[in-house]
Amino acid sequence: MRIHFLGGVREVGGSCIAIETDYGKIALDYGIKVGEKVSDQFPKDFDAVIISHAHLDHSGNLLSLSRGNPVIIGSRITRDVTTDLLRDMIKIQNMNGNHFPYNNQDADNIKKSWWIRDSVALLGMSIQLYPAGHVAGAKMTSIHVEGKEILYTGDFCLHDTEILEGSKPEKLPQKPDALIIESTYGGKVRLPRNELVDQLFKQILRTIERKGNVLIPAFAFHRSQEMAKRIDQAMEDGILPNYNVYTISPLAHKITGYFNNYKQFFTQEIQQQKQPFNYRHVKQLHRTGQIREPAIVICTSGFGHAGASLRLLTEWATDEDNSVVINSGYLPPESPLKIAKEKRELIKNGNKILVQAEVKQIELSSHADQGELIQLVEALEPKRTFLVHGELEQAQLLSEKISGITEVYVPERHETISM
Repeated sequence: MRIHFLGGVREVGGSCIAIETDYGKIALDYGIKVGEKVSDQFPKDFDAVIISHAHLDHSGNLLSLSRGNPVIIGSRITRDVTTDLLRDMIKIQNMNGNHFPYNNQDADNIKKSWWIRDSVALLGMSIQLYPAGHVAGAKMTSIHVEGKEILYTGDFCLHDTEILEGSKPEKLPQKPDALIIESTYGGKVRLPRNELVDQLFKQILRTIERKGNVLIPAFAFHRSQEMAKRIDQAMEDGILPNYNVYTISPLAHKITGYFNNYKQFFTQEIQQQKQPFNYRHVKQLHRTGQIREPAIVICTSGFGHAGASLRLLTEWATDEDNSVVINSGYLPPESPLKIAKEKRELIKNGNKILVQAEVKQIELSSHADQGELIQLVEALEPKRTFLVHGELEQAQLLSEKISGITEVYVPERHETISM
């Protein structure tokens, strides 16, 4: 058996790992990097592709398989959200005038090729999927083949959130021969989640007191719904006062419908609510021109590259009464949010804008931090551990912490390991 590390190693984005035996080959994720186009960088001769979750850095290259006959395995909500994210990517490429060789039929072909399974016997491999936390429908993948067991975490977390339970180490395969684990935050320890949520509410309250606007850029999938639910419940409980609260993202609004329909992916408390993501205090808008200020606005894109978040960022950045809340821990170097936070300036229509608004980063991340990564390794006691989905520095910091528990390796791109 051979493990080919094709993408998403020593970096974040473009995840793809191949497991090959004498009988067949499967891919674990098939993603793109943020800001890059679909490409033929990965092989297409896979017998099956397992998608851990819908984020495009794990699923975005599926379009390159759409005109073959792929077998794609993953959860139902991952299938539906991935299809919509692929369609959205196609729309954006066309709007930008780029020559893009794929259309909505290709995205629909991916949906039709999907197997919704948690357990599969394929090509002499026994494949089992386990809840990963992170986002709705995310799965870890266990592969038992040739007397060896491999566990691929994909993106995961162990902590519970307001709407989602974390992964449970005791329910995962113990002592795997190989653990392939993310290392996004391999060197970072976050505050407890309740303290981070408290920071968020205090930031919102400070801005409300000065009658300012709060901009919260969020991904259309999961982050938008989680943030809207969090703020809606805080107003219901009297933690936050009534204020204009809006979400702006047609894609996020569509995905919110999936969240109401697929309640089985969420906490028991959410499952007991009839329409848990129909909010009392949060309204859905289609355009920024519909906003009644002052307001709290949750909108895409999550990194501030485009859409309502970029428009509002450039409009609201010059007012010191306003706040921008970054709720992601990782920001690409070219992200306007990162530039606004660190350089305190933006460029609009070729002109420099000085950022006067308060820019606060509160890392309500759905990834495991260093403590949770170590906790999983200690619980599973793998023979060998491969660190992926993390910048080299983060992977090395994690490696130092777990080298006494397991044999650790940080593979390079295109490296092959024989088991």
